[in-house]
Amino acid sequence: MAEKKRKGFGLLPRLLVGIFLPIVLVFFIISCLVFYSWNLGEVRFTSIKDMGTESLKELGMVSLKESKSSLNRLGETIIKQKAEDVAAQMATFIRARPKLKKEDFIQDLELKEIAVQKVGETGYTAVHDNRGINHFHVNPQLMGTDLHALSEKLPAFWKILAESLTGPASGYYDWKDADGKIRPKYMYLAPVQGSDFIVAATTYIDEFNRPVRAIEERMTWVQGTYLDAYQIKMRFFYFVMGASLVVMLLVIYFYSRSVIRPIRYLSEVANRISMGDLETPVDIKAEGEVRTLAESIERMQTSVKAAIERLQKKKEPK
Repeated sequence: MAEKKRKGFGLLPRLLVGIFLPIVLVFFIISCLVFYSWNLGEVRFTSIKDMGTESLKELGMVSLKESKSSLNRLGETIIKQKAEDVAAQMATFIRARPKLKKEDFIQDLELKEIAVQKVGETGYTAVHDNRGINHFHVNPQLMGTDLHALSEKLPAFWKILAESLTGPASGYYDWKDADGKIRPKYMYLAPVQGSDFIVAATTYIDEFNRPVRAIEERMTWVQGTYLDAYQIKMRFFYFVMGASLVVMLLVIYFYSRSVIRPIRYLSEVANRISMGDLETPVDIKAEGEVRTLAESIERMQTSVKAAIERLQKKKEPK
């Protein structure tokens, strides 16, 4: 007995795969183009969504960075101006009293009021001499102390202060608050003409860029809100895409069945005819190629009937 041939995939599965897979592929490509960015080695593909959000974010960050830098420079200028103003006031005070000695100036309360002034919200000015001895400070306990002792504890601070012993100096150093938070300070040191005194003006630089930091915090909040909204939209997009694919699959399936059903029927009719059932009706209402196939089977059925009748007549005795 001959071995049955494998049928493999039928016409219906092939139609479903051939129609549905391209649609899924199109959905996938569209979602990638709209929502996803990826890197391929040195080449970066940016999605349509990220083209807008990344550009706006980058523009916002650059603007904030420039604004912060400008405000920091303004703060540096204010601190420098304060140090130079106090140094000029002290120089005027000292020139007006040529007979007084350094020891007298150190004890002078009026000069102390000039030497220690407020800088910004929390900063202040202080005065030391070119040997590193502090003489005027907002903290009375530091008056008369040798600032060299801070070289190991505050190396960045001491580096700036050491430069001031030979001329004007400036720079940043980190300062630890009582709550343990470390914040950067900017300090400018200006010599007092006609004396060995040096005025140091210092305060937290973030006092001047506070508006930018407020905007940064606001942007962080907005980005977080945008991210939450984006995630909700993404879930909705996936739901709509999944529902659309399911509906399309059902439509394609039932449409494919409506196309395949008459072909299967004609296949059964042809099979019956081949088995000798020549009275099987070929009842097809379809049009087009399927109707043409049905008519061909009807003609075949009629031809087989006629051939059998002729054969039977030949066998009849005369």
